Amino acid sequence: MKKTNKVFIATSLDGYIADKDGGIDWLHAIPNPDNIDMRYNEFTSQIDALVMGRTTFETVCGFDIDWPYSKKVFVLSNSLT
Repeated sequence: MKKTNKVFIATSLDGYIADKDGGIDWLHAIPNPDNIDMRYNEFTSQIDALVMGRTTFETVCGFDIDWPYSKKVFVLSNSLT
């Protein structure tokens, strides 16, 4: 079976993931009254694991919600040993 990598990422029009202060509040700035998931659920049904950076991981851990992922999550860092 051929292995593939897939990417699903939210970026601003200028190509950034976070704002200059590392925030992601801009993700909620665009109204989404119908709660459209932008095919995220379809995407995650086709993958085995997620890869995220340490800062993103820590941001998600800081949300006042239960852990949102049912897939394995690998956290990358160049500052942790």
